[in-house]
Amino acid sequence: MSFTGHWDIVSSPDFDEEYLREEVEPYLKLKQVGKRVTGEYHVGLQQGSIDGRLRSDKLVFFSFEGMDEHHEVNGAGTLTLHGDHLTFVLMYHQGDDFTFECERRR
Repeated sequence: MSFTGHWDIVSSPDFDEEYLREEVEPYLKLKQVGKRVTGEYHVGLQQGSIDGRLRSDKLVFFSFEGMDEHHEVNGAGTLTLHGDHLTFVLMYHQGDDFTFECERRR
């Protein structure tokens, strides 16, 4: 199964519903070409781009850069695929880790 698609971020153990939807309906857009996965995300006051590589048919490791409340941020993360469900983890460089649960948009 491909990671390509528009994913709705539906929940997070780290943030409440109000924060998740503070600026836009939270999303993750991904494009997979071979073993490379690229994309963009926007959730709460965080937005950025990702550049990743497939580690297995269900796991991507990626780096990211973006903005969080007008501050530049970067780090690494993982995408774990479970059918039409995806777990998206951002690990800020020298900072916090944030987990988001996503569903493939139909």
